[in-house]
Amino acid sequence: MPGNQQTLSTTLRQEQQLSARQLQSLELLNLPALELEERLTQELAANPLLEAEVQSEPVELPAQPEAPEKEDESTLDERAVENEEWADELPMPPGTGEAGFTNEENDFMLNSLSDAPTLQEQLFSELATCDATPEVRRLAEEIIGSIDDTGYFRSTPADLAMSENAELADAEAALKLVQSFDPPGVGCRDLAECLKLQLERTGELTPLYREILDHHLEEIARNHLPQLARTLRISLEELNRCLARLRRLNPYPGSALAPEHADFVMPEVSIVRGADGEYEVAPRRNGMPRLFLAERYLKLLETPDLPTADKAYLRDKLQQARELMRALDLRQSTIVRIAGVIVATQRDFLDNGVAALKPLTMKQAGEMLELHETTVSRAVANKYVETPQGIFPFKFFFTAGFTGEDGTSVSNRAVMEKIKELIDKENPAKPLSDEQLAQMLKAGGLAVARRTVAKYREGMNIPSSSLRRKHM
Repeated sequence: MPGNQQTLSTTLRQEQQLSARQLQSLELLNLPALELEERLTQELAANPLLEAEVQSEPVELPAQPEAPEKEDESTLDERAVENEEWADELPMPPGTGEAGFTNEENDFMLNSLSDAPTLQEQLFSELATCDATPEVRRLAEEIIGSIDDTGYFRSTPADLAMSENAELADAEAALKLVQSFDPPGVGCRDLAECLKLQLERTGELTPLYREILDHHLEEIARNHLPQLARTLRISLEELNRCLARLRRLNPYPGSALAPEHADFVMPEVSIVRGADGEYEVAPRRNGMPRLFLAERYLKLLETPDLPTADKAYLRDKLQQARELMRALDLRQSTIVRIAGVIVATQRDFLDNGVAALKPLTMKQAGEMLELHETTVSRAVANKYVETPQGIFPFKFFFTAGFTGEDGTSVSNRAVMEKIKELIDKENPAKPLSDEQLAQMLKAGGLAVARRTVAKYREGMNIPSSSLRRKHM
């Protein structure tokens, strides 16, 4: 037992030491392209061993391996090989080879970033402290992975139970568990449930509030307040007090932890069609500086009479440069691999658009890449990919879905796109009700409940049929 404790203690110390040494570089993995560019500018100013060559054009995938670059443009790894006499003396992370990091350490570093947690990361953290059966915990993980940036769960326990081959009671218990997490209202399926969860958390969910939220939101939207007050048998003054309280609640509980929307985005990668007709992932440099070692300082390190203090300073800066470049390589390779999953699973979308999008969860992507789903979440946060169908957030591609009557899988986003298409084509004088939309979807092979249609319609900010009606 003491031996096991000593081994555990040593492992923890090594992990903590690794995290402290690499944290500054590993933060790059979370940064979107614009912030990464700023960070590299700071690193270049602080480290004399680094020089930059700015490349303004996107980097395309080469058809053949590139020829070795000129001597005066040697990269860090090439220069390290050419200068073995001093490079071999530099301190390296323990237990690593020439690359500097083992696969286990890469996984640790990717999974140990903790600043600015995403909504999913916070929910996974709360789940880790909960007492739940393995099955409920598994289903809760699926729910968390499907929650969008606004905090909504755009599916149902029944759909989850069917897709995961689980009991409905376990799926309902998993959703109830997630809905008990912070922020209040998270895991809701529609606006009414979102507000009820928040009132329930503060002990304010009275029968009056429940009646208003369950049955009268459309009347409130139409501003039929005097009529509603009579229906509820309360004064108009009391109704206004209730509505004032509801307006102070958050209709989008996940928004506080959602990434800010940038006015200008820079895709990390492009998905392009190659000469053979197949799709490929092409990293984009976007004007990002390409890093090299400063030739004069490398030569200075080889000077025999260089003062010890100066040599120690330069070696320290060289080590920092190696860690920075390793982190940049790790960041890019992770993003490219995730984009590769999109290519492998979303060929129909790339050819035909959103209506052909297939269901894909971060957990599934992680399993394909042998990464934890939280690693996938970190790697894609606030990052974009350019496709033949336009530029999309990486998170756009991670969505739950339905199984059609023909056995094919259809993503929630594809269903929403179909609903939007039907509404766009409707007669403005006789707009389609949610029930009619559900029947039309069913005729097309998608059995979607009326309540689900209403939820998706509201999620797209499309008014109800009565509010869409145009009087000719």
